[in-house]
Amino acid sequence: MTLPRPRGPAVVLLLAAAGGCGGPLEPSVGEDRRAVTGGALEPGSPAVGAIVPVAPTCGEAEDASPVICSGTLVAPRVVLTAAHCVEDAGAPQVLSVVFAPEVALASPAERVRTVAGRLHPDWSAGENDIGALILAEDAPVAPVRLDLSALPPGILGRTTRVVGFGIDDEGQTGSRRSGAARVTAVEAGTFTIAAEPGMSCGGDSGGPIFLKDGGDERLIGVISFGDPECTTGTNTRVDAHAAFLQAILDEAPPPARPPVDPAVDACAVPCEVHADCPAAMACAPRPGGGKSCAAAGLEAGRFGEACSGPGGERLCVKAGEECRLWLPCAGGRTEEAGCAVTRGRGGAGGKSAKATLAALLALAAYLRCRRLRREHRATREVHGHGPGSAFPSRP
Repeated sequence: MTLPRPRGPAVVLLLAAAGGCGGPLEPSVGEDRRAVTGGALEPGSPAVGAIVPVAPTCGEAEDASPVICSGTLVAPRVVLTAAHCVEDAGAPQVLSVVFAPEVALASPAERVRTVAGRLHPDWSAGENDIGALILAEDAPVAPVRLDLSALPPGILGRTTRVVGFGIDDEGQTGSRRSGAARVTAVEAGTFTIAAEPGMSCGGDSGGPIFLKDGGDERLIGVISFGDPECTTGTNTRVDAHAAFLQAILDEAPPPARPPVDPAVDACAVPCEVHADCPAAMACAPRPGGGKSCAAAGLEAGRFGEACSGPGGERLCVKAGEECRLWLPCAGGRTEEAGCAVTRGRGGAGGKSAKATLAALLALAAYLRCRRLRREHRATREVHGHGPGSAFPSRP
């Protein structure tokens, strides 16, 4: 744990910047993340995983994705995290949870895709910041038992253990770390901790707070937000949301989503939620209204011809086992890189500039996360939370 960082959006299952052409690149609600500072590498706690976006473009290594949040496996396919780490409906992006001490060294078996998200129905900035990600398959590690009984009495002043993959004292992310922090205040739905000397910070949002209870460790809270200096943190109480969490644990696993079929014109197939789309695709707004499935993180579109790299003005994206050009649903306008652009007088130079801008927009979510990591390494301020916002705008 250590430096602060922005948190993440929330709603149904993934996360990123807005998907449509011309839409905002940042979530409308703030974001903040956190990481463990003043802590140490944590080779144990295998149920604590790193939440990372899945890059849609071919040639993008899985281990290149930045950590946006942390979470804890509490059932074979359920990862407990912060609500702001789940997803924003207007920001479709596929997520994976990495169950390895070092994200960059994780094997394919230790990276598990998410297929759905569960957001607390009353979540708002700083309130009820709790949710879950549903995995496509059983995780490769054993879950932590989730005790939903009331907090033990007299926890004020006691020491807790904070775990996460956020920024460390060197400004790096992607390593599971833990540290000790002291409980300083307890409210109806949250509790506050102070560094002793460990503390959550940028990238740790959604991670667990453990407390020794009768000789065993118990997960009592989910990292939510904190101060810019990463010296104090506010966490959502697990016991205060027992009914919400139990309902998730009691759910049957969602049905398997079909694989991507590049031959299907995705622009012609409407969707309402991500679950309506093939695996590794998300439901995104179409130009002119409505929604259809998209390569995660990009605007609504269809697969074009096979490719091995960027095709001039268009992105080369993953289409199952293949790589295909991505053609936005342009609604009658000229299809360019990641946005539908009306062809004007700009000539080749204007066309090139538009293509460059479109590509940047299409990859906004990924680049944004990487930028935040660099900024926090340089400034080491603005303590925060998970994938998408800076409190109080959004944990």
